[in-house]
Amino acid sequence: MQDIADRILREYSFYRDGSPELRTGLLHHVRLFDRKDLKDGHLFRVGDRCDTIWLVGSGNIRVYVSGMSGRGVLLYNVRAGEICPINMRMVLARTVALANADASADFVAAVLNREGVRQLSARFDEFRHFVQQSVADRFEEIIVRISDITTRSVDHRLIDLLLEEFGNSEDPHPTVEMTNDDIALAVGTAREVVNRKLRDFERLGALKLGRGRIWLEDRAALQALMKPKQAVEVAPR
Repeated sequence: MQDIADRILREYSFYRDGSPELRTGLLHHVRLFDRKDLKDGHLFRVGDRCDTIWLVGSGNIRVYVSGMSGRGVLLYNVRAGEICPINMRMVLARTVALANADASADFVAAVLNREGVRQLSARFDEFRHFVQQSVADRFEEIIVRISDITTRSVDHRLIDLLLEEFGNSEDPHPTVEMTNDDIALAVGTAREVVNRKLRDFERLGALKLGRGRIWLEDRAALQALMKPKQAVEVAPR
């Protein structure tokens, strides 16, 4: 177990570059955790309390807020080498969750309890600096995301997401494996809007839709949808 925990923790700069005392103490406090330990994939929900933090080894944590209408907004993803400031705040300040967090299907993490977090915070500058920088980075990321949602059209946000995911695909025929719910959360709109937009893109020959899967058919056609529409000149009467 310690070998696996060490491999996970080496993704984190405060552990990787920390003193032998820090590494030994951290290994003593952590335990392994994966998605099988969850019934529904939820790490926490708004209003929940939590006494552990998750240090991601593989997969990711999706942190988001949602409203009564069912529309949600993704705040950020937490991947290997990163922490969730909301999770950290819950543990250190004993506050309730201000957002929701779900674990991906391939999620594996090292879990650190409240006492371990407090000891690291009190004794090691490198850990405190890591947490402070993580909070600053997430704050900036959230501001950029909100700005994107409020200043750019749904079409542009959706196409950007698709192009990014197609670019990350290793399939010969580029593929996005996301549900429409996941896509709606990522671009900050309703699922019904995503359904309609994707069907429009399919009719134009840019995409092919399947169950939980989208294939790229014509990259140029998809990119062309980002261009502003030309105004139609009307001849004077």
